[in-house]
Amino acid sequence: MRVLMLTQTTPYLPTHDRARMVPAYLLAHLAERHSIALIAPDRRGDTPAQQAWAASLVALARRAPVNRWRQSVTGAPGDGVAAFRKAALETVAAWAPDVVHLEGALLAPLAGALPVPVVLGCRESAVRRAREARRLARAPGEWMRAQFEERGAMEWEARWLRAARACVVGSEDDRQVLAERVPLERVEVIPGGVDETRYDFRRAPEGKRIVFAGNLAWPTHLEAARRLATRVVPLVRRTLPQAELLVIGGGPLTALRSLAQAPGVRVAGISSDLRPGLRSAAVALVPSETGPGVDAAVLEAMALGTPVVAGARSLSGLAHVLPGHHLLVADSDAEIAEAALLVLREPVVSETLATNARQLIERHYTWAAVARAYASLWARAADAAPARTVAA
Repeated sequence: MRVLMLTQTTPYLPTHDRARMVPAYLLAHLAERHSIALIAPDRRGDTPAQQAWAASLVALARRAPVNRWRQSVTGAPGDGVAAFRKAALETVAAWAPDVVHLEGALLAPLAGALPVPVVLGCRESAVRRAREARRLARAPGEWMRAQFEERGAMEWEARWLRAARACVVGSEDDRQVLAERVPLERVEVIPGGVDETRYDFRRAPEGKRIVFAGNLAWPTHLEAARRLATRVVPLVRRTLPQAELLVIGGGPLTALRSLAQAPGVRVAGISSDLRPGLRSAAVALVPSETGPGVDAAVLEAMALGTPVVAGARSLSGLAHVLPGHHLLVADSDAEIAEAALLVLREPVVSETLATNARQLIERHYTWAAVARAYASLWARAADAAPARTVAA
């Protein structure tokens, strides 16, 4: 199969940037079996070695100039979309791909501009994220900003995503929100994966440590950290006074300092490598309100051998996970504290969950498995959608 891939960022490995990670692992696992052409943005910041990484794997590599993907005032597609459209049409005419993969929702305007079936990797619904931010807003300005972002995201998704043969998101929750504007049958759930070699199974918990890892610049992640620090951990420490919560993630300094003042809470801040922090904990907590990126937090902890206590909504994209077998599910503060205590106090429970979870990762959630799911979707899109004629 001949696949033309367009990405919002330059893909390369190793990286901790999820926007780069998905296309990079697709290239790493599929470039030998399929002929792939790549169009990536020509922007400052990427080193020559990073630019060369993907170019060494693909049949054809192009770079297009990008200033912005979207106009800040009008919300219309920016110069980057126009540059990518020109490069994509030239590549389609000269190289004749069977399918086009667009990695990133800001590339959605290209879906209707190309005479080839298009698969769009959205990863999440921007509308869902804005709604969560509005729900958690603590000031009128935050609420109004989130409402403005939600309105803009709704208009973008409704106008541009429909032309794609398939839109890929990471969870069922995102699928349901996106289906308000895109036909449900065109929205596919494919969660992210784990590099099972890089995230090797090696348990090394330190005492009674609990960990939460997230991007605290996102309101949902910050709210989850606050909840754990001020409501859940105090319940745990009533029974286990030596229990501590390690919070990993960057965010507003005022918020980080406030979290660090809670008894039994240590804030590590932003980290380029989550593995040491996750490995050091006896249990990882992933509340339901964590939101974007939650599948990565669950899967990475499971791969490393850190037992997970997760909210039910956190599993909406992980169809193969069985509560009570691969991890524990808890939603209320009391339930989360009780589940954490069970893992912290019962070594047999901890070891069983860790072993079962690692086996699940190796069966269903490696990047090789994710790549196979994308390749299957590309093939279905190419077979089902007739080519269209689009004027250049």
